[in-house]
Amino acid sequence: MKPNKKGQEEMVGFVVIVVIVSIIILFFLVFSLSSDRESGTSEEARSFLRAALAYTSSCEDNREFLSVSELISFCYNEQRCESEEYSCDVLNDTLKSLLEESWPVAEGSRTRGYKFEAVSGQQTITSVSEGNLTGSIKGSNQIIPEAGTSIRASFTAYG
Repeated sequence: MKPNKKGQEEMVGFVVIVVIVSIIILFFLVFSLSSDRESGTSEEARSFLRAALAYTSSCEDNREFLSVSELISFCYNEQRCESEEYSCDVLNDTLKSLLEESWPVAEGSRTRGYKFEAVSGQQTITSVSEGNLTGSIKGSNQIIPEAGTSIRASFTAYG
């Protein structure tokens, strides 16, 4: 009878070890997933920012339409479009249109608010926001190289 009891004790010990290891793995899995959510980065926001910066605006220079990223540089340098419109006005109108279409803030919508900002050092070039800027966030940043400086474009959506 003694050899049989020893085998049962070893099986119980093995099961206890398996349960403890499973709990530890589960703990680390939950911890790693929650830290990703808190960072606020998301592929959806990153893709939107890239697409928005590549979007072609209505501002022309040398008979070519400028992308939003080029328009941000124009606005930073206080240049005008060929149509004599202020590049910053065209930039703000283009961004508002893009954001309203892509991230509608309405009753029942998954987006409670958003903010798009382009900054160089301490100078804010443009800032467009709407809705409630609190709650869970997803966002992204991208650097736009400009002669002598760099411009950081950022987009954050609040849910």
